[in-house]
Amino acid sequence: MKSTITLLIAILFTATSFSQETTPLENTVDSQFKTLFKNSNNYQEYKIVKKNAYVLLHTNVLDSLRNLKTQLKSQNTLINSRKSTIDRLEKDNKEINTKLTTAINKADTIGLFGFQLTKGKYLLILYFIISLLITLLLIFIYKFKKSNVFTIEAKDNLEDVENEYNLFRKNSLEREQKLRRSLQDEITKNRGN
Repeated sequence: MKSTITLLIAILFTATSFSQETTPLENTVDSQFKTLFKNSNNYQEYKIVKKNAYVLLHTNVLDSLRNLKTQLKSQNTLINSRKSTIDRLEKDNKEINTKLTTAINKADTIGLFGFQLTKGKYLLILYFIISLLITLLLIFIYKFKKSNVFTIEAKDNLEDVENEYNLFRKNSLEREQKLRRSLQDEITKNRGN
């Protein structure tokens, strides 16, 4: 019995030493299955798998699945966070585009008397008002000069009339004085007679 135990221990150590030597650098689940299949014994059409190797493969597969699930959860968390970031950025982009459109419209329009006008219409109205005011100013200047000419003419005529009136008055005073003298002379002549 001692020799069988020694033989079994020797086989186990050699099997583990062979399995360690033949283990490829890549320890994937697929390679572990292939190694298990290759190291299994044949019995008729069946393969006999050692319990230890099966348990080891089972734990490795479960560990790999847990790792994949963890990676999947972290990837899903990352995807969800990026998706929320993308949604937030798209919302911000829409708000910025709306604000930009509003700012462009405000920059392209000007408020005049409560109406929003484009810059072209505003300039057209502004030039029309300026040309109307210039035209009215020219008409006012023309009428002012014309009335100033009439006023100067009227003053000259008034001065001429006043000069004539003063001359007439002077002449009439002289005539009246001559008449009074002659009347006085006649009265004195008539008194003396």
